[in-house]
Order: sequence, then structure tokens, then C-alpha cells
Amino acid sequence: MKTIVSFVAAIAAFGFADCAQATPPAPFSWTGFYVGATAGFARTKADVNLDTVNGALPLYFTSQIPGLNAIGSPSISGWNAIFGGKLGYNQQWGSFVLGLEGDISSFRFNQSGMTTGNPFDIVLPPATPNVANFNTSVSTRWLATVRPRLGYAVDQTLFYATAGLAFAKVDFSNTYQGHSPLGAGDEFEATSASQTKTGWAAGAGIDYALAPNWIVSVEYLHADLGTIAASGLLTTGDANTATMNFSTKVRSDPARGGISYKF
Repeated sequence: MKTIVSFVAAIAAFGFADCAQATPPAPFSWTGFYVGATAGFARTKADVNLDTVNGALPLYFTSQIPGLNAIGSPSISGWNAIFGGKLGYNQQWGSFVLGLEGDISSFRFNQSGMTTGNPFDIVLPPATPNVANFNTSVSTRWLATVRPRLGYAVDQTLFYATAGLAFAKVDFSNTYQGHSPLGAGDEFEATSASQTKTGWAAGAGIDYALAPNWIVSVEYLHADLGTIAASGLLTTGDANTATMNFSTKVRSDPARGGISYKF
């Protein structure tokens, strides 16, 4: 019996020693570089503003210009897909994480708007189209951002806010056909512009570490892509002229998910 008791005591002592040596797993560290891919969708809106200016020989009566500008200032919006890649680095201090992320995505917003009206106080036959007709198109090709991120980590989950610069390729085009009382027949205008715009983006997101090297994420951003400008000269059958100056503000709200590999 004494031998059995000694054997049991030895096993118990070994077990207690093993438990004493066991250490809890280290918390997940967010420090390091990562690279990944993103995909999602965006609600994008382009607000067009028209400012018409008469030439030396005016094409429009001054009282008619506000109505013409209103017809030529549509708001164009729609949904578009967004997908691309990202690269970043995080540094963790306790529960706080500071990082920097850059991304570039295919961003194909392509919408058109047709607006018509009669700002010229002309009485038209019932079958005659309106005398001011605009066809306006706005499109984007790609979107890139560079953004610091400030986050709070709860082990494998990181909640963060972010804000920084946004860059996008924006295209604008407009055609106009009308019939002003001061013109000598139909007047026409056509203009286009293509510019790489710099704006800003801000939002928030959540990262979750599935494994030591794999992270999934969801993110929302609001991106203000600035204003694209374009001007077109109105021509008609006489010397009366005017210039149509367009400024178009483009904004978007992308929501996307992503997966990253952390080095």
C-alpha cells in the first residue's frame, strides 16, 4: 500500500509541475506588413453645375440664362462594382494599432443623363421637341487611396477608423442642342474632359484574424473625388456666341470585403 501511495503522489506531483510550466497562448499581434485583395460595390453620384456666359454678341437674354443653367445641371447617380488590391503595415502598442494602407481598384461608374426644357419663352407647336436639349455623361475608370488607420484590437479583432487621400480617373462629356431667340437657327455645343482627380476618403472597418497569417475584413468609405471642369463654345448661324462652363463634383460610397496575408 505504501508503494502505491508513493506512486500516486509522484504522478500527481508530475502533473502539477507540468501545469505550472504550461503558459497561455500569446495574444495575436497585428504588427507587420500585409498584402491582400478587395471586392465590393459603391453608390456613386455626379452633381453637374452649368454656368453659361454670353459672348461679345450675346446669344441669350440675361433673364433666360438661369433657366438654361438649371436644365443643364443634372445629378447623375448609380451603383458600380469595385475590386482590386491593397498593401499595408500595422504597428501595435498594447490594444492600440496604427497603420498605413494603400489600395488601387477597378472602379467602373458610367452613367448618362438627358435633360430637356424651354427656358426661352418661345411658344412651340405641340409636336416640336423642347428647345434646350442636354446629354451629359460621367464615368470613372479606377480609384486609389492612401490612408492612415487608427485601430483598437481585441485579440484577433481590430476595429479601426481611417482617413486620407483618394485619386481617381474621371471622364466628362456633354452635348447640347437648342434654339435661342437671338440665334440664327439651331445652336450646338460639345465638350469633354478627362482628368486624374485628387480628393479625400474616410471611413471605418473591422479586421479579423482567421489564423496567424490570414485576415478577413469589411470596410466602408466615403470618397470625395473633387470637381472636374470642362467648357464648350456655342456656335450658331450668326455672330452671337456663348460659352457653357461645366463643373462636376463626383462622390462615392464604397463598401467592400477583403482578405489579406500578414507577413
